[in-house]
Amino acid sequence: MEQLTKVDRAQDPWFAVRTALGVGLAVVLAQPMGVTVTMLPAAFALALLSGQRGAFDLKRAVLPLIIPVLAWIISWLAAATLGQPLLFTALFITFVTLGLALMVFRGSLGGVIVILIPTMLSIAAVTSDQMLIAMRDSMAMSGAMLTVIIIVLNLIFPPRTTHLHVPLTEPHQTDNPLLDLALRTAIFTPVLLYCYATADTNLIIMPIMVAYVLGQSDHTMRRREAMARISATLIGAATAIGILLAYRLMPNWPLLVAAMTLVTLYFTAKMFDGARSAVTYQFACSVAAIIVMSSFANRDAIEVVIQRVVLSTTAALMAICLLALLETLFLAPPRQRLAGR
Repeated sequence: MEQLTKVDRAQDPWFAVRTALGVGLAVVLAQPMGVTVTMLPAAFALALLSGQRGAFDLKRAVLPLIIPVLAWIISWLAAATLGQPLLFTALFITFVTLGLALMVFRGSLGGVIVILIPTMLSIAAVTSDQMLIAMRDSMAMSGAMLTVIIIVLNLIFPPRTTHLHVPLTEPHQTDNPLLDLALRTAIFTPVLLYCYATADTNLIIMPIMVAYVLGQSDHTMRRREAMARISATLIGAATAIGILLAYRLMPNWPLLVAAMTLVTLYFTAKMFDGARSAVTYQFACSVAAIIVMSSFANRDAIEVVIQRVVLSTTAALMAICLLALLETLFLAPPRQRLAGR
């Protein structure tokens, strides 16, 4: 899967401003547009805008419209099969397997969407009918709203380059792709089943983190991804605590939006030439935004921070360690397995 690269300031000098304004607008418009899962617009806006490289491409700009279509289809499938647990589980494990195959063997970011949207909606479905509807409608409205925001911001603050970005991917090469895919699915499945058993949408970060780690081809890439996301979680959590403390001292909504916009501006500006990887800054900003917005859903802010750090770290380490173990047991050459004994 393509790794998020640094941004070339000469090609896109407005990158940080465009992304920060996009996140700010998403936060401001969420409530008037009827988005009840308020973390979704900010998270989607950051992911889509901070992942933009090269010239503005209208075809790619309308990609968020896929989110409402998928949200309605997947939510219908979830509601239709929820009364048949085996069919329900098999259906959504199939989505996970397909998404992992796209990420690992095609290097496609589309695999992330194929995993995350069905996973989030299926966990919402086992929580309650109301949660499923809220998640579906929030995804649909976020996708439609962000399409407009992205197009408008790119017209006002366009990249300077005319070169369209072509993703550089290195699909995973293996002698036994089916077994390789089966091992990754076998790690993801218990995490998904645990989320179903607890029926708690606050655990959604676990399968998300596991998906990003398992979607990397080799152990080096997985270790790099896991470490970047764990460090980003700690940085983002610390940033969120600062924002929430400031909000407690001055509980003013416009100031909160301004703070989130400025934090996004800082992190995305670091994606030009910061010391850390681009994905670290992107994910740290995403963590901060999600924690801040989640704290307004009748949850204690400290609980949100601790849960996010613990779940993210546990999921990433578990995924990388288990897959390394299973690869050694089942995919390593016979001589290497004997040597390991």
